[in-house]
Amino acid sequence: MWNKHRIFLVIGCLCLSVLMSLSSCSPDPPPVVIGSGGSNGGDGDTTLISVSELPSLRIPADNPLTVAGVDLGRHLFYDKILSGDQTQACGSCHLQKFAFSDGNKFSKGIRGDLGTRNAMVLFNLMWSDSFFWDSRAPSLRALATMPIENPVEMDARVEDVLVRLNNSAFYKEKFKKAFNIDVIDKEHLSMAIEQFLLTLTSDNSRFDQFNRGELELTDAELRGFEKLKVKGCFACHSTSLMHDDLSHNTGLDKFPQDLGKGATTMKSTDDYKFKTPSLRNVMISSPYMHDGRFSTIEEVINFYEVDANLTSRNASADLLQVAKRNRLTPSELADVKAFLNALTDQKLITNSKYSDPF
Repeated sequence: MWNKHRIFLVIGCLCLSVLMSLSSCSPDPPPVVIGSGGSNGGDGDTTLISVSELPSLRIPADNPLTVAGVDLGRHLFYDKILSGDQTQACGSCHLQKFAFSDGNKFSKGIRGDLGTRNAMVLFNLMWSDSFFWDSRAPSLRALATMPIENPVEMDARVEDVLVRLNNSAFYKEKFKKAFNIDVIDKEHLSMAIEQFLLTLTSDNSRFDQFNRGELELTDAELRGFEKLKVKGCFACHSTSLMHDDLSHNTGLDKFPQDLGKGATTMKSTDDYKFKTPSLRNVMISSPYMHDGRFSTIEEVINFYEVDANLTSRNASADLLQVAKRNRLTPSELADVKAFLNALTDQKLITNSKYSDPF
């Protein structure tokens, strides 16, 4: 019989076993701090983060979430004022309906140029220690202005963006309310975006509801879960986050051109490794891989079963061999897809708290 409330522990233990076997005059009031649920009695919604299936909250000690701060970050995320020609926002390439990816192989920047990496999903970010496919951002705060300054993406100078924001009565008021500052600077711009990104959480899929005892999964969904265990998928797509927050070379190419994490760390042992994406919301966040080369989940599975390059330098060959040995029949593939669909969080992609406020 299924132990609904411990199924994520099965994933975690399975991952561990696989890895072990493979070697004015009055002062301004203080900001309202948002906890992990419930009301703090302040203005606005103070239940922006309420999760049950994820690890304990990790909020930066120097940037506690506030109603005003999260609201400011949300406006900035969707405001085109942050781009060089004011035609593109962060939300232009991170669409809520696609779990905050964009549905394209590569995203277009403000001048129509294409990037070289697929836009990653944005949710459950507080539990990661690095960001982007190549792990080049050590924090969400560092990440916040990187797309703004990227010449292919939003192509703006942060200094110019700050001039616009400081000339905006709308934003002057919002920054004052959120951080009690009179002059908007890069640090508080990044902190505001960080606050909003931290609130993007996903733990209300059918699988989560099953774990909470709120519904029963279908037989096909349960069989699909079992089959992914056999294929070794949970060695990397582990824990309730459905990723290990690590980087791997999964054998995409025998002679890769993109150094991946190696270009960030300058370590040859990190060459061709890319950050593990979450399996959560995987069925609504195609295309797949760092370069968006696969359009469907069937293509991904076929690659691991047939085409993965085990001899590629730094490849996770032992794990790839497990996937190759356990090929799916058509009926098993249907079961796996049923389970993966059960990881889609409709609340994430419809929650008005995450949507465009303009």
